Amino acid sequence: MKKTNKIIKPSVNMAANRAQHGAKPDRSVRVWDLPTRIFHWALVLMVAIAWISAEADGSAFVIHIYSGTMIVGFVMFRLVWGIIGSRHALFVDFVFSWKTVKDYSARLLSFRPPHSVGHNPLGGWMVVGLLAVLMLVVLTGMMSSEDGYHGPLSHIGFGDMDDVHEGIVNFLGLLIFVHIVGVFAHGVVSRENLPRAMVTGIKKLPASIAANDIRTVGIIRPIIALAIGFAAVWLFWS
Repeated sequence: MKKTNKIIKPSVNMAANRAQHGAKPDRSVRVWDLPTRIFHWALVLMVAIAWISAEADGSAFVIHIYSGTMIVGFVMFRLVWGIIGSRHALFVDFVFSWKTVKDYSARLLSFRPPHSVGHNPLGGWMVVGLLAVLMLVVLTGMMSSEDGYHGPLSHIGFGDMDDVHEGIVNFLGLLIFVHIVGVFAHGVVSRENLPRAMVTGIKKLPASIAANDIRTVGIIRPIIALAIGFAAVWLFWS
């Protein structure tokens, strides 16, 4: 399947050159569908709740258990949405080869990053990494047994996965920090406001870039992805 997330190499001082030659101004393109945006910010909230409640005692620890289990549903939703979602939500649109990632990184470090309609090559692999590590965090938590809590998978981990769980959580924290710094650095270098785009669904792109608004996703595909996400949560809660 052909990738649709085009990467266009801009010239140095592109904005000034466009203004000097009377080129068309940047235009607004809808790149993120509503399910992708809701997923992103809801997952941020759920991870924050799980993180804050991790040291809770007694009945308050139930918040940590439930929020962690909910993350399974979010990850499953995103995995399905990466197959049936809109154009730029698809894995085939943003999982690039190592060579593409290396070339993009070199251009980013030289302050000449190419524009990406959807996720840029580094951001795409960060999405994959975060999903994978989140799933490991939840699974090792379910394999743990501590302070009266026995996870639904504690028989697999023999109740001795607490240290592994904590170590992966720390690695997740590092990934989140790198992700936030990367988003900020990319915004400074490219002048793209990625958080705003994930709120509105709209990116400002140079007029020279061939990009069209994504099509509406309808209601059937989100329902399918949600149903699979809820089924995953139910599997561990039942």
